[in-house]
Amino acid sequence: MHSRRNALLLLHLTVFIWGFTGIFGKLIQQGTLHLVYTRTVIAMTGLALAAWWMRKTLSPRTPELKHYFFTGVLIAAHWITFYGAIKISTASIAAACLSTSTVFTALLEPIWFKRRIRAYEVVLGIVVVGALVLLFGLETKYRLGIAVAVLSALLSAWFNIINAVLVRRDDAMRISFYEIASVAGIMGLGLLVMGDLPPPLWELPTSDIVYHLLLGLVCTSFSFVAGILVMKQLSPFTVMITVNLEPVYTILIALLIWGAEERMRTGSYLGIALILACLLANGWFQRRRTAQELAEPDPLGRG
Repeated sequence: MHSRRNALLLLHLTVFIWGFTGIFGKLIQQGTLHLVYTRTVIAMTGLALAAWWMRKTLSPRTPELKHYFFTGVLIAAHWITFYGAIKISTASIAAACLSTSTVFTALLEPIWFKRRIRAYEVVLGIVVVGALVLLFGLETKYRLGIAVAVLSALLSAWFNIINAVLVRRDDAMRISFYEIASVAGIMGLGLLVMGDLPPPLWELPTSDIVYHLLLGLVCTSFSFVAGILVMKQLSPFTVMITVNLEPVYTILIALLIWGAEERMRTGSYLGIALILACLLANGWFQRRRTAQELAEPDPLGRG
């Protein structure tokens, strides 16, 4: 019980930190591809140093390496579409559209974990979509940004479910390192082929250097490991429904920084309240299901 509660606390801290990823993505002056590449190189370096300091092995001798590379491809696509959505719409819209990942998780998780679809997961996912509609109504000006952000949400749900499987077989630090290294390799190779590699970090404006270090080390290195680690105690759906707080944090921070540029209609804030209600409802359903499982008699007559 305590381990699950600690995992929930760590998850909420991680999601709060993720709330700044969209903010830094808008503040950094680089284009989307350069931003993702620089972020992952910094994050990969941070993970390597952390593994050395904690004396954790990063040996590539694991049969899961091909899965880490495939997941890295999904993560690269997720980050490109997420930051691309920010550049063509707003940080608030891109972050809030990630709420649709709940629906994708509810549909994909039963396939990966070979279990039946739980009705309440689908219902909560649909409510989140309804909240998304309330948040932005018919924002015709940002339709492309919304579509790209929803694609990013699908990719997010997909790689999080895969990580929930992988973390049962390997260490979260090694998983994180090789997935992010895969992203860095993919992005670096692509930019090299295009002849468009970004300048070294130290040649960027001072503000970009600071934002990149925060994005790469805190929002990626630390939070990525933590986000995978909690999956040992929590289901992918619980993780994804909690991640719906990320747009709430992003919207509030964006309002504080950019004011009217990020302000939304009154009904949009009702959408935020619906997301919070889904979080509370999911917690209640999870506790009820756990209590029922504990109350069931042992078929072998133990305990």
